[in-house]
Amino acid sequence: MFFQKKSKRVIIKLMKYIDIHIHGGYGVNFNTSGQKEIRELLRELYLRNIVAICPTLVGDDFKNLQERFKLFRELRSSQKQGESKILGLHLEGTFLNPKKPGIQDCSVFMAPDVENFKKLAQGYCDIIKIVTYAPELDKNNAFAKYLEENNIKAHAGHTLATNKGCASATTHHFNAMPNMAHRGENLALDGLFDDNLYCEIIADLKHVESNMLKLFFALKSPDKIIMVSDALPAAHCSNEVIFCGKKINKYGKDDNGVLAGSVMFLDEIVNNVTDKGIITKYSAEKYVFYNILHHLGISENDI
Repeated sequence: MFFQKKSKRVIIKLMKYIDIHIHGGYGVNFNTSGQKEIRELLRELYLRNIVAICPTLVGDDFKNLQERFKLFRELRSSQKQGESKILGLHLEGTFLNPKKPGIQDCSVFMAPDVENFKKLAQGYCDIIKIVTYAPELDKNNAFAKYLEENNIKAHAGHTLATNKGCASATTHHFNAMPNMAHRGENLALDGLFDDNLYCEIIADLKHVESNMLKLFFALKSPDKIIMVSDALPAAHCSNEVIFCGKKINKYGKDDNGVLAGSVMFLDEIVNNVTDKGIITKYSAEKYVFYNILHHLGISENDI
């Protein structure tokens, strides 16, 4: 559970982190960077005690994504000690609603259906762990059911859905989905009370403000909360980076002020919200490690 360094009367406990939604950092972009640069980032993350990740890919054409699948499969099969472990990829693109693209290029989006996924995956299902999709575009929930049958988690996100469909989790809850409302079905609101649904949350105080975070942590089952960073290549990078074909500044925004993601890593986000008293470190341990093990169906021995 902890790395312990014992002194005469002092035990230093280091929290372990698993980040299932991270696009890069230190200028490294999981959609474009090479193996050498990615390995360097994996080592930097491990030094932060981010012991495992799901590298997250934004939408791209099939050829480029398949090249990424091959690269990350090779990386995973040759990992070394001192690197954050690659659990599998998180595809946060392709199967989104073009009316909720966020920073992404909706010209590469496709309908979330089984045949489209088979064309994309083409023998790479083993390296894909999570797929974010728009439930309202999934006819008869066939897409989500297929993913779950193949041990791939279906996350509802970048969506106009009023309900979860057959998703097992939401992607960055509140962001890129309809706002909470007091009438009718509402995914953002219903997700707070659905104890069968995991919810990702970006608690960097930019994606979700402090009072809404307090409401989220107060209402959502503590067993179903997953904290993520959504860290961009711009995280800890003083220069502008290119992400989704757009220039992103050190604050994580494009030239139009659109927030593309976070510029903080998961350990920094946890320190921020615990220092502000929004959650306790005891709770954070569940949200950044144990709940993720349960959601992905893995054990500590797999890390």
